[in-house]
Amino acid sequence: MVPANHLLWLYASTVLPASVVTETQSLTQTQRVAVWIGTGLAAVALYLLGCLIFPFANCTKCAGSGKSRAPRGKSFRNCRRCKGTGRRTRIGRRLIDAHRNRTR
Repeated sequence: MVPANHLLWLYASTVLPASVVTETQSLTQTQRVAVWIGTGLAAVALYLLGCLIFPFANCTKCAGSGKSRAPRGKSFRNCRRCKGTGRRTRIGRRLIDAHRNRTR
């Protein structure tokens, strides 16, 4: 039985050029910083895209129920923070809306 790393090398040697397979290069400090910045920008872009698609999240005070219980728990009323909807606008969506309103 052939170990998995040998199979990976065999596959890589048939698909990739020989210079890529034989040389293992480490990244310089500048390249590492560029990778981290690129990863961060991609994460922010995905979060903002998610905020465009799903602009609301559950209210943190009432946990999305829209109800606020009395101290003894017998009665309830609408949550004051979300006004009974159980939803709140996400921070990213507020930033997007503020940018849209400012540029109009």
